[in-house]
Amino acid sequence: MTEKEKFGKYLLKLRKKISSKDYNKEHISQQELADNNTGLTKYLIGTVERGEANPTLDKLIFIAKALNLKTINLFEIEINVDKYLKELDKIDNL
Repeated sequence: MTEKEKFGKYLLKLRKKISSKDYNKEHISQQELADNNTGLTKYLIGTVERGEANPTLDKLIFIAKALNLKTINLFEIEINVDKYLKELDKIDNL
């Protein structure tokens, strides 16, 4: 198993912890996750979960937000998801 596949399996595990609100399923689907979160597509979520994608930091933050994560750790640096999104929004509004 590649490192990207390990990461993808981890994301799938996190997604399976979220209950579906729109469908009668035990957990949220890739489509439902994408539909309810700006910046995500079903294709992106699928390619990351299959270990095929190299998502940007922005996409990782969008995924983290969709999975209800408050922080993520990259290279031993803790990133506050909400603060990052606010900073990103400020850049987009310039």
